[in-house]
Amino acid sequence: MANGNTEQTGEGGQQRRVPAPAEPSGGSRPQRAPHLRAESRAGVVQAGEGARAMVTQAQRRRARQGQVTRRQLLRVSFWGFFTFGLTGGLGAFLSNFWPRGVTGFGGRITVGAGAVPDVGADPAPIQIGKFYLAHLRAGDGTHAGFGLEGDQGLLALWWKCPHLGCTIPWRPGFPFEGVTGWFRCPCHGSTYTRGGIRVFGPAPRPMDTMEITVNSDGSLTVNTGNIKKGGEDNPQRTTSYG
Repeated sequence: MANGNTEQTGEGGQQRRVPAPAEPSGGSRPQRAPHLRAESRAGVVQAGEGARAMVTQAQRRRARQGQVTRRQLLRVSFWGFFTFGLTGGLGAFLSNFWPRGVTGFGGRITVGAGAVPDVGADPAPIQIGKFYLAHLRAGDGTHAGFGLEGDQGLLALWWKCPHLGCTIPWRPGFPFEGVTGWFRCPCHGSTYTRGGIRVFGPAPRPMDTMEITVNSDGSLTVNTGNIKKGGEDNPQRTTSYG
């Protein structure tokens, strides 16, 4: 009908008017709730996943910060052992320049007054220091133009042959060129005077010497760590005694 009412037939064939539903004010019909577009929904999903990813990464970083990985452990162990070895090697190297508490050969040896040989006597071997202690007369220790004459005194001669390192014995009964009593190397025959002057053999120089200090009680301190290469001036290196 024109007024918007409808007629319905009821019981008994009678018709009645049923008012039509009222329209909302403004003449507009209610609309469904707006829905997000597909691209908007994708953006929301991606934003949510990105936030979750950031949280996961942060959790992983915190976990890594609280853990020591196998690679880190190996790296720390390597550098630790390297530093320890380097420090030990450096300490051993430097100790060669500052020897402390050395006893026996390489350190300072005390020779009692009773062990000092008389002037002109055979050189005395000092086993602990690996040297002979000779008490030369003035001008002694030279031979046939070999060596330079010096004053009377004590001379400490290292018994290692300058040729190949053999131990040189004192041969009191060995005769050579009219003189009896020489240092003679058993390896290659190098022969030395009681002052350590080489007169025969392949040795490149005279016997090496050591520093001697005379103490107030007549004993000696021989520094076996202070070795000077032998030379023609060996008889001039004597230390006055008595």
